[in-house]
Amino acid sequence: MLSRLKDEKEKSEEGSENGAGEGSIDSFVKFMEHSRINMKSQESLSLEAANTLISKLRAQLEPFRVITDEMVPWEEKSAAVRLVNKMHKYKRNKLWRKRKRKHVAEKLAKEREQFDQIDMEADEWRAREIAKDIAKRKVEKMKEIAKLKEKQEKKRLESELELALMVEKLQELRSIRVQKLKKQGHFLPEEDDKFLERVRAAVEEEERQAKAAAETDAAKDAIATAEESRKTIQSHRSEPGDLHANTGTSKINQDQTTESKDKSGSTPVNEMEKGGPEGLGSASLHDSVANLPLEFYHYYYGSNHDLGTLIEVRRTWDAYIRPGGSRIPGHWVQPPPPADEIWASYLVKPK
Repeated sequence: MLSRLKDEKEKSEEGSENGAGEGSIDSFVKFMEHSRINMKSQESLSLEAANTLISKLRAQLEPFRVITDEMVPWEEKSAAVRLVNKMHKYKRNKLWRKRKRKHVAEKLAKEREQFDQIDMEADEWRAREIAKDIAKRKVEKMKEIAKLKEKQEKKRLESELELALMVEKLQELRSIRVQKLKKQGHFLPEEDDKFLERVRAAVEEEERQAKAAAETDAAKDAIATAEESRKTIQSHRSEPGDLHANTGTSKINQDQTTESKDKSGSTPVNEMEKGGPEGLGSASLHDSVANLPLEFYHYYYGSNHDLGTLIEVRRTWDAYIRPGGSRIPGHWVQPPPPADEIWASYLVKPK
């Protein structure tokens, strides 16, 4: 741009003017005039910048002079070739080391994954073995409990068998003694035969009561099963829309259930809270009922919340309130009267 501007000035000094100059030169001239830049100083600065650039390029191209210059000896050219080969080898080694590091890292990651997998499998195997051991111990415990129950049942049966054999031997001994006394001319009173009949009746009554108890247990189981099935059916048939409508009923049922659960160890709460001030006086009654044995509470208070207990107690009392009955159970064997006056003197108190 400066050279063209200089040429234009020389032409203008010589007097040869062209019609229209280039727009870029005019704009550049206007810019320099506006910035008040001297043409000579600008030319010297541009020349210095160009020389500096050329010197830098020569310094950078100096290593390649050995290859491009034909006058350079072959030793320098071979040294340059060796240098280039070393640079290529360094790059190859660098890439190889990079690939090797990547391969080693992948290998280590794979080994860690394998170790984790092996550890997980070992933990699963250990959990399975522990579960097997626990199940085996439970089975062994159940077997031991079954053996213990079997031994207890065997002992009970043996004791019952011994008692039955003892009763049989006693009956044989009694029959032998009766026959011996009959041969000697002694005749026993008729109370002995009546006593034996009462014993037989007592045995039959006990068998009948055992059968009735079994029927009662079956009835209780049936009632409980029916109640559970009814509750299950009601719970399945209940709809979300009926929940708000049946809130009162559900609360009453929950209160009744809570009361029935609390009755197992104490008297009903309603009886204690009936009379206001009388509730304070019934604290001793509550303590006495709470201290009752389980059998007594089951007999006297079990029918308040258990239908099966009510049936059992009613059947027992029905056997007592028959015509000719008494408070003493009919199957209980009463002792016979004394056989002679000597025994009567020991048993009957003198008036």
